[in-house]
Amino acid sequence: MQIQEILKKEKVSVDPIKELLYQEVAKIIENKVDFVIEHPTEESHGDYATNVAMALAGVLKESPLKIAQDIAKKINLPDLVEKIDVVAPGFINFKIKTDYYVSELENILEQKEDYGKFELAEKKKIMIEFGQPNTHKAFTVGHIKGTISGLSVCRLFENLGYEVIKTNYYGDIGMHTAKTTWGVQQKGLPEDFESWDKHKKMEFIAEAYVYATQAFDENEEAIRKINIDIYQENKTEETELYEKIKKMSLEHQEGIFADLGVVYDKQYPESQVYENAKKIVEENFNSNPTNGQEKIFVESQGAIIYDGEEDGLVTWVMKTSEGNPTYLAKDLALGYQKFEDYSDLFLNLTLTCVEQDDYFKAVIKILETLDEKFVGKYFHTSFGWLLMDGKKTSSRSGKNIKGTDILEESLKVAKTKIAELKDYDVEKREEISRVVALAGLKFLILSHDFNKDVNYDPEKFVDFEGYSGPYILYAYVRAQAILRKSNHLGVEHPSDLEMSEWELSLLKWLARYPQKTYQSGVEIAPYTMCNYLYELAQRFNTFYANCPVINATEEEKGIRLALAEGTAQVLKNGLALLGIETVEEM
Repeated sequence: MQIQEILKKEKVSVDPIKELLYQEVAKIIENKVDFVIEHPTEESHGDYATNVAMALAGVLKESPLKIAQDIAKKINLPDLVEKIDVVAPGFINFKIKTDYYVSELENILEQKEDYGKFELAEKKKIMIEFGQPNTHKAFTVGHIKGTISGLSVCRLFENLGYEVIKTNYYGDIGMHTAKTTWGVQQKGLPEDFESWDKHKKMEFIAEAYVYATQAFDENEEAIRKINIDIYQENKTEETELYEKIKKMSLEHQEGIFADLGVVYDKQYPESQVYENAKKIVEENFNSNPTNGQEKIFVESQGAIIYDGEEDGLVTWVMKTSEGNPTYLAKDLALGYQKFEDYSDLFLNLTLTCVEQDDYFKAVIKILETLDEKFVGKYFHTSFGWLLMDGKKTSSRSGKNIKGTDILEESLKVAKTKIAELKDYDVEKREEISRVVALAGLKFLILSHDFNKDVNYDPEKFVDFEGYSGPYILYAYVRAQAILRKSNHLGVEHPSDLEMSEWELSLLKWLARYPQKTYQSGVEIAPYTMCNYLYELAQRFNTFYANCPVINATEEEKGIRLALAEGTAQVLKNGLALLGIETVEEM
């Protein structure tokens, strides 16, 4: 079972109108067939529509158009439905009374940041593991993408009513740490190194890793010796340097996480699960496959492996011929550690790049085979690459743009564009530029399907026109400006007021927000929220252009101010689910 199916089983009220219409139609047809109630693609066709007549046609052996007409006559929801239309080949379209949408707007203004949130009958814990940068190496563009994606998934799950445990699993042991330690040792730390900024220190460390990688073949014995000492926790000059680099790496990572708005509830270093990983492999190793023992791991060329081909998966090494557990073995130990630390954990979801899909199929299969407590509890979701000029990058070659480079370049572009809008003082320009840059970067990443690659181009995503985070931010700022300029907040708006097409369009789209937050969460699809917010910003801008607020009549002003306030609130709520802050001026 996929994690999405489990999430959808929770009993929450997503769309009260849809539920009422479904119950009414189901009662009329006596639940003879399954059917759907949905929003028509063309809004001129109504607010909701159903295919029930087409579903019934085969059962009743009648024309779907006639069936639809018969059902429409029996529908009795006078307080909700204003008009029912039957159209060929047999759709029933419903127009909902404006009063309902006005009352939903009032809910937005009353509930504010709680609007669109769900509550579960029973509070459940979900652990989300994301980010996963290694120490002793640069924080890459992939880690930026993973961190931004993970934060949004956490926010969406919290919105569904779950208690979310944000977790980072970082690699602080392994050959890469030995290479970096050797590289730094060979290059020597500059005299003024301690006075350097934490990110500048990391640039030096990353360069040492690239240097060591390129020199590995000629210095393999020395580097492997450092690796053994690190694993065995031997006290040497090299392991002391290793610890020093590790501390600097974690300070660097913490700074980037803070810039991206991430604070973890739990962090697991790879070194913490190393010993248990060895134990798991050894306890489940069959040294004599012919003796009938049911053990999941076997020997192959001096190493211990998992023969994944028997399960239709890839074969993986679990313990090297040198006696060290591999990444996969340590991921098994991590799984056990998570459920030991949180015995009431409902689900675990790990987010990584798509290259690890086969890897996590094996991790999950082995965990479920070893212990039934993992069955239906451990999941993996992957995301595509963040490309630079359409190409992947690698920390091994050194020919890459690091995570800090992306943040700095995005901020630089944002500062230039903000300066073109208005002459702010330095402090305000810095703050607005920071929010705009992150809004652009986060929206760029989250507005695509997780599995798709995303191409990085700051000139396009830090843009106030078109499909971008800053465009949506600007709509929020515009709505707030209307409210500041008016002294008429709280003006009564009569329910029988005749609204324009632009007001109705905005009003009805605001009411869809809870449905979109639910869909974004249970489908693990932040891009659904991105699409919704972009459409909302477009509708608000069209409303703004066609419906004066300050110079409107008193009757018009009441509903228009309410629409502006409701739009600002929903934009702020939705952007928060993407991990995007708002500003009051731009």
